[in-house]
Amino acid sequence: MDHSRRRVCKAGIAAGSLVLAGCLGDESPSTGTDSPAETDRAEWTFDGTLPIETATQYQGTDCECCDEYAGYLEDHGIDVEIERLTELPALKTDLSVPTEVRSCHTTVVDGYLIEGHVPLEAVEAMFEDGSPLGVAIPGMPQDAPGMGPRGEELQIYSFEADGDSEPFVTV
Repeated sequence: MDHSRRRVCKAGIAAGSLVLAGCLGDESPSTGTDSPAETDRAEWTFDGTLPIETATQYQGTDCECCDEYAGYLEDHGIDVEIERLTELPALKTDLSVPTEVRSCHTTVVDGYLIEGHVPLEAVEAMFEDGSPLGVAIPGMPQDAPGMGPRGEELQIYSFEADGDSEPFVTV
């Protein structure tokens, strides 16, 4: 019995750590220095073209990585309006973002959805393909724009309003 309690406690601690490592941010005042993700945005260059000038990004109330992704978009000429929501999962459901590809924020551009920290190369491919409702990078991978430096290849998924998702491109 003690052995299973210990296992449950360890699992609870691990799950709690994952939640805290996510998009909670912290409420400490800024030190005035660049965050690691901000200083790494320069590694995420994009030489393609996009038929968009503006975007609306829906995110939680205090998430620095979401702000960094908005900065990444702005670095590439897209004006981003940020909407901070307390009920973000409900919006994702209303927008038909499948649960298995959800991330910490959803960006709406010209009727398409960008779920999470999707590199602009994949957004360009979405516009060229023209068929999916959106593209997504599930979770919060450390090698994605707004999360950290460019590193491992990232699998991007496309998704439809009916909930179907499938691998789309690797960036």
